[in-house]
Amino acid sequence: MAAMKNNKTSNARKFAVNDVKSGFVSSTACCVIIMLFGVALVFFGGRPGVDVQLLGFAGIAAGAVILIYGIFTMHLRNKRVFRYMQEYSFCMDTVTRTALENFVHPMAVINDEGEIIWSNNHFLKMIDRESHYGEYIQDIFPNLPVGKYIESASEVKEDFEYKDRSYIVRGRAIVNTSDSIKLAGLYFVDVTEMAGLRQTVEDNRTVECIAVVDNYDEVIKETPNSNHGALMGEIERCVNAWAARGKGTIRKYEREKFLIFFKNKEYTEVIEKEKYKVLNEVRSINLENKIPVTLSIGTGIGGETLEDNDKMASLALEMALGRGGDQVVVKSPSSYKFYGAKSREVEKSTKVKARVVAHAMRQLIDQSSKVIIMGHRDSDMDCFGAAIGLYQAIRSRGVDAYIAVRRSSSNAKMLLNIFSEIPEYSNNIITGDKAVSIADKQTLLIVVDTHRRSMVEFEELLGSVKSIVLIDHHRRSEDFIDSAVLTYHEPYASSACEMVTEILQYIQDNPKIGLKEAEALYAGIYLDTKGFTFKTGVRTFEAAAYLRRLGVDPVSVRRLFKSDIKESIRLSKTVSGVTVYRDNIAIAACGENGKDQQVIAAKAADELLNIAGIEASFVLARVGHRISISARSLESINVQIIMERLGGGGHITIAGAQLATTDIQDAEEQLKAAIDEILDNS
Repeated sequence: MAAMKNNKTSNARKFAVNDVKSGFVSSTACCVIIMLFGVALVFFGGRPGVDVQLLGFAGIAAGAVILIYGIFTMHLRNKRVFRYMQEYSFCMDTVTRTALENFVHPMAVINDEGEIIWSNNHFLKMIDRESHYGEYIQDIFPNLPVGKYIESASEVKEDFEYKDRSYIVRGRAIVNTSDSIKLAGLYFVDVTEMAGLRQTVEDNRTVECIAVVDNYDEVIKETPNSNHGALMGEIERCVNAWAARGKGTIRKYEREKFLIFFKNKEYTEVIEKEKYKVLNEVRSINLENKIPVTLSIGTGIGGETLEDNDKMASLALEMALGRGGDQVVVKSPSSYKFYGAKSREVEKSTKVKARVVAHAMRQLIDQSSKVIIMGHRDSDMDCFGAAIGLYQAIRSRGVDAYIAVRRSSSNAKMLLNIFSEIPEYSNNIITGDKAVSIADKQTLLIVVDTHRRSMVEFEELLGSVKSIVLIDHHRRSEDFIDSAVLTYHEPYASSACEMVTEILQYIQDNPKIGLKEAEALYAGIYLDTKGFTFKTGVRTFEAAAYLRRLGVDPVSVRRLFKSDIKESIRLSKTVSGVTVYRDNIAIAACGENGKDQQVIAAKAADELLNIAGIEASFVLARVGHRISISARSLESINVQIIMERLGGGGHITIAGAQLATTDIQDAEEQLKAAIDEILDNS
């Protein structure tokens, strides 16, 4: 083999020398002929009897012959060189050359400019040509990123489509350091059949949906007895028709629960494309039911096994119910998708769950060495009021209690200052660092008014304890704190203070709570309901009535919300700078820096809803190194899902978000983009 390779190398050198000599001889002959005509003109041009014109014509004819000969020989030489490169490229021996030329995959070698300098037979067959002499690969394959292969020293792999065929193009750069020649070798693996099989497998994957009539008991209760059977029959008809449109298989396994399986192709082409319009079909059922029927669906998709899809569908359904119901949550291994969420949460008339949670909390408190209560970042009156109510209940059971709060950024400073002056609380309202330092294995952590890991006041505290209790009323988000030993999450509740007020009535046999604590709880309910206007149900007024019986004076609580003249002027300036977007959305910004910016923004958002024709309002405020957004609506626009697009959350009518920017204009553009995305796709 070595002898054959050396022989090829010798032949290559001889060919190169002979080709150079041939070119030199031709060029020399041309020069000699031209010089002879020049000499003839010099010596004979002026003599009598010599026809100069004839001599000139002879010179022109000779030049033309030389030019034609030169073009012909150059073309011949180039073809000969190209043929040689194909046959004797890289000094390959006969066996190697034959193997590469008949290699099962198309192969080509290009230089740093993309010119094809060698290819095998399958490559020529792929591009349907007999020769690629003088062509560049980017002209044949405009979509192939040639530069990647030229520049990369490691293997590059790209998916590529050509003439309705699918290929995987592999290649890498080849550099000859001795003469600095840069080449790249490519080979094309035809994966068309494999891609087709992969698509067939993907199309036949199973998608699992679990559908639940989430307000079944309430609907049946508010429907005449004679219509109960017809109502359930109409619900089943809608769900069955929906499953049939996607060629799915459906089974009813409880009175209000359905299990549906689709093939991925039909799911994508029908169910996902129509955006689960079964929600609207079920909601439109009218058989004298005073409450609209709402459906929640959890979908599991993309799992490796049926078990994976079943787990994801169950988690998705839990998410849908935790967000208030009347919606679809689609869970894949990498993300969540949300559809629907156009109805308010349905208030549960029974307080059984509050009683069960209260008894479970009592046991956890009694087993703990101490209890730390923590809310969300930039705590408000609802957050701090709920913490105060729980603090009183814990202390009454003889267990040490602490409230972890960041005083500098709290929006409940008036309430915070009042309790900081009370000796019982002054030493037990602590910082995050102290909370972490006193936490031990028997410490119980209660998180109130948030369920999001990224929104808690001190995230490091979550990892310092083993037992966590979660109490929240916001609609469920993706980063749910799933490590809690006890979760009381009710999105229909108006506020965390309402939930804590109900718990306090069951956590002791003879519940007692001080007047200041009762006022703090009442203030939290008043804040989150905007004066008992938004998200106010029967149980909200029952909780307020309970606190009122404890001696709460609404006028005294109202004083906690009074603002000074400067704050009123700032509020007026913010409202006066409003712009109307999409005809029914008000957007404003707090134009100056100052304390309590979020409070101003929240009040301005409430005020803007009083403008005729406005269905939703968004107010932006610069808070430190972030832009805070307060969002409000009158239910026709779901501000929660708009804020979720920006990393926030909340409820249909009240929500908020914080953006990692200090540019109001940039934040406003992000907000408008989120509004357009949600409203255009709803």
